[in-house]
Formats: sequence, C-alpha cells, structure tokens
Amino acid sequence: MPKSTRIVTSGACFVAFLVCGLVWASADRVELTGAQRLAIFVALGLFASIGLFYYLRQQGALKESRQSLQQSDLAREKFKVSIGHEVRTPLAGIVGVMHLLKRTDLDRNQRRYVDTATNSAGMLLEIINDSLAQSRMDTAYLSIESENLVLADVIEDVTSILAPEAINKGLELVCDIDPDIPYRIKGDAVRLHQVLNNLLSNAIRYTETGDITVYAIRKGDRIEIGVKDTGIGIDAEQREILLRPCQKDGNFGQQVDWPGLGLKSSRRLIKAMGSLLQIESRPGVGSRFYFEMAIDSGLGTTYDWKPPRALQEMSVAILSPLKSQRDSIRKMLTHWNISSIQEMEFDADRRRDLPKLDPCDLLIIDQSESEQGVNDLIGRLRNNSEWRETRFVHLLPLNWQNGGGSADVRLHKPLSHSRLYATLLDIVYKLAFSAERGSEQFAAAGENPGILAGHRILLVEDDDINKMITLEMLAGTGLDVDVANNGADAIEQVQQQHYDLILMDIKMPVMDGYEATRAIRALGGYFESIPIIAITAHALEGDSSKSLDAGMNYYLSKPFEPDYLALTIERFVGKQGRSSDSGPVDLVLQ
Repeated sequence: MPKSTRIVTSGACFVAFLVCGLVWASADRVELTGAQRLAIFVALGLFASIGLFYYLRQQGALKESRQSLQQSDLAREKFKVSIGHEVRTPLAGIVGVMHLLKRTDLDRNQRRYVDTATNSAGMLLEIINDSLAQSRMDTAYLSIESENLVLADVIEDVTSILAPEAINKGLELVCDIDPDIPYRIKGDAVRLHQVLNNLLSNAIRYTETGDITVYAIRKGDRIEIGVKDTGIGIDAEQREILLRPCQKDGNFGQQVDWPGLGLKSSRRLIKAMGSLLQIESRPGVGSRFYFEMAIDSGLGTTYDWKPPRALQEMSVAILSPLKSQRDSIRKMLTHWNISSIQEMEFDADRRRDLPKLDPCDLLIIDQSESEQGVNDLIGRLRNNSEWRETRFVHLLPLNWQNGGGSADVRLHKPLSHSRLYATLLDIVYKLAFSAERGSEQFAAAGENPGILAGHRILLVEDDDINKMITLEMLAGTGLDVDVANNGADAIEQVQQQHYDLILMDIKMPVMDGYEATRAIRALGGYFESIPIIAITAHALEGDSSKSLDAGMNYYLSKPFEPDYLALTIERFVGKQGRSSDSGPVDLVLQ
C-alpha cells in the first residue's frame, strides 16, 4: 500500500473512532435501541482494530528500515576498512622500497626522481588516510573487532611509515615499548593503527624541533599507549575545547585547526575501544596524547626472549644526546638480563673529547647530524688498546645509506626491540665462531663432515632453486636432510620424525615460517626447544626481527656463505649426540 494511502486510511480511522466515541458518550441523552448500540460498539472496535493494525505495521516497517540501515552501514564500514588496508599496504610498500632505493648508488637526476615519487606517494597516503577517517566518522555504525594482535608490531609499523616525514623536519623519533607488556593483546589492529597514525601525524606536523616518542607502558592490568612531543603545546582552555563531547571545531592561535588534528576520529575510535583520549600539555613545551587498553587475562604473558649467557654477560655502553633514546635502549638491555650498562649524554658532532666510559664489549652510538663525528670517535677509541676488542653499533636516520662508515653494525631508527636483539645475537654468535676458529679461515663445509655426520635436519623451503642451492651446500657435511615444501608440511613431518634442527624459510605458500614456528612451539615438550633457524632476506623485508619474535633461535640472511651455514648448524647441534640419541638442544655460548 502506498504511503499516502496509509496516511489517509489512518486519518479516516482516527476520525471515525472520534465520532463513534462522541456518539457513545451522548448515548444517555439520545434514545438508541439495543441494536443501534451494538452497531456503534462494533464499528468502534473495527475502526480501532484497523488503526492499531496500521500503527503496528508502520512500527515494524520502521524497525526493518533501521536494521537494514545498520546492516548497510556495517557492510559499508567493513568495505572501507578492507579497501583502506588493501590500498595502504601496497602504497606503504612503495614508499618503503623508494627509501631502500635511495640507499643505493644513484646519480643526481635519479635521486631527484626517487624523491619526487616518494613525496608524491606520501601525500597520496595522507589523503587516503584522511578520506577514510572522515568517511568512517560519517558512518552511523562503528564496528570494533576483538582479535589477537602484537602491539609492538602495530607501533613499529606506524613509526616506520611516518619516520621519513619526521626525519625531513629534523626530528628524532623514538619507539619506546615496555618489555613487561604482553606479547599479544586483544584489540582491533586496524583501528589502533589508525589512532596512532593520527596522533603521530599531528605530533610531527606541529613539532618544529626536538623529539617525538611513541610509547607503551604497563600499568597493572592495563596498558597506556601514547605519543609525546616537544611541539607547540596547548593551554588548559584549548584542552577543554578539544575534550568536549560535541565540539566540532577549534582554534589554536591560527596555527592549528580541528580537521588537521584528526582528534575527532581518534576520540571516537578510542571510546569505541572502551577507553578515553587524555591530553597533557604545556604551551611551548610539548604535549602528550594517551589512552589505555585492557590486558586480556588469557593473553597476559610477556615474550620470553631467552637470551644466551654470553649475551647476558656482555658489557654495553650507550652514547646519545637524547635522553628518551638512552632510556628506551637501557630498558631493553635490562630486560635481557644485561647488567653491565653505562650511558652518557654525548653528541659526537659537538664533542671532541673521548667519553668517560669504562671499556666495554659493545658501544651503541646514536647520532643523526653527520657521519664524521661518529667515524672520528670510533677511530680514536680503536687506537686505544683498551677499546680494540669493542664492537660499535651506529644508530642512524632512516634516510642515510647503510653502507660505509666505521661502525661494525649500522641500524636505522626508530629502533625496535627485535632489531636490536637480532644485532646483539649476531655479534655474540660471530664472536663465538671467531673464538672457536681462532685466526684461521673457516674450513669449507665439506672438509670436516665428521662433526655433523648422522644428524638429521629439516629444510623447509618452497622455492626449487633455493632448495637445490641449500642442499648442494649441505651435501658434504654428512647431515641427513629432509625437505618440507611449506609450513604446514613441516608441522606434519616434525611430529613423525625426530630432527636436531630446522632450517625455516619465511615466505611460503599455505603457511609461512612465522606461523609454522609458533605452531611447532605450541606442541610443547621437545618442540619448545628444537633449534629453528630462519632463512630470511631481512635486508629487504625486515624478516629477521619478526623471526625472533615468532620463537626462532637464530636467522641467516640470504644469500649466505656455505661455510657460515655449516658453522651455524654446527654451533647448535655439532657438539650434541646424533638424532637417534639426543634430546633438545639448549644453546649457551661460553
């Protein structure tokens, strides 16, 4: 029935009901027969029934319309989230590859072309993020997922994407994650990524000098997540405006406007996640935007790094002009049971004197202005007999090339737990290999097969060429090598056959190396400690960090030398019994 017809019918029923009521009320003054009274009663009931019927029908239609609208909003929202992820992921990859390309040898024109493409991609990424954020806020229904997520991965992903923008402004970007935070928590990774992206983008936009820290700290059964900056700051009145429930615009002394802050969408998302956005700020000093997330009781365990004894016994010194950087690194080292830690505020570009530190095994130097100060400092220390055995790690901005320099290892900032841990392990293992072999060159893999003979290992590799090359490298070692084509096959094979070690590729179909390693560790018992070595192209994809997070013991970056592959396997299994009579390997470097 058309809407106009329903309205006319309902109106007619109401008028008829009113007339019948008036007649009935005046029945005492009007002489009516019993039949007439009965007719009026029947008519009154009929019209009332018809009116009630159409009223309920209209209410049902309204309810169906609201449900249909909510379902449509939900479908549209899921579509936007999916499209946003699908678009941002390859675009972020393009930006990342552009930065890697800038580290290679380019002539002036080529570098200009790459810079233009990088800036254009960055602007496009910002437009996409802003458009998606605004469209989400216009949606009546906001969905929040509850899934297992790795908080460190989300934070480090956001900081790595926005790091080039901070570097271009001359800002220091620090990623500070409390080691006591559970490895996995419950939450919506996409929404959390969006919130942190908004907060960090705003901090970079309105900070001219100094540093910005993205942090996460544990507070009992909750986690505080936030962004601290040394930007323009806001006064108490402006903070009150920002935190008003219905505020739609604002003014920061002609310097900041509400749409640019992105706080409207962030506040709504944070509220939907069960928290509130808090602001602490002082004009001219800086700001802190933060919120809290609950820790799920079933996931509240921290990641067990299991650092080897040699790593715990290392002595480490930290030189950085930035207190937030020194504090972040010191917390990491302390969590890995490294007790001998020195730190000093030191700027290698502005100070020519040697730092007043005790000689140590590892010196971490944070410097962002130039290379010359770090090179001079390392050269003077190496000329000192007490520092000749020291290994040097240089923390450098993301836009600097990774080749050259005097340091033994160069790491790009912002620094993550996993990358620093992987670097320390690499240094420890290489020192142990050198100590065992002395000053001799490593023997070829096939020249000393007795140590590895009889041990059985599993090679998990999907690429036929890489599989063939690795098998050729291991041909003369005396190892018995089985092959699995992907992670799912590896899980089946390790339950059917005892292996002394697993060589695990990362990028594979069906199930990748990360998921396969977690599944093997979850089997418990012997499977919790079987050595798993990642085979990763981490120099391009950052897989070495994630492999350690997934529970692997070590990693080898492609391409690797045959000797180094054999020595690595030997280090884990060579001094143990054969596969038929050996238990799990507990590697401890002396």
